[in-house]
Amino acid sequence: MNRVISLLLIICMLSACSTTGGIYKKDDAENGEFSPGRTLLGVIGAVGIVLGVKELSKSGGGGSSYADTGYARDYQPGNGQWVCRNKANGQYAYEENCNGLTYVDNWP
Repeated sequence: MNRVISLLLIICMLSACSTTGGIYKKDDAENGEFSPGRTLLGVIGAVGIVLGVKELSKSGGGGSSYADTGYARDYQPGNGQWVCRNKANGQYAYEENCNGLTYVDNWP
């Protein structure tokens, strides 16, 4: 829901400043008429961007890490074997869950 609101606010920002929707510039023939309403929408849009970025940062971003979901291969040098692990909790998993995955050890 917050992402939808943020997206709407960003769209509002695109209509900001001059009466023609461009960035206000004094003595510009096309964008020389200042629009307080559009400027206010621009400020609201900027706040929307900040809130959207804040919301995205809460979700963790992405990338490969131990907290990811799915499965990954893990090489165990002690016994020389590859095993399949659940990336969310580190538990061993059935080998079928790792079918098609490359043999790359990316465990800490």
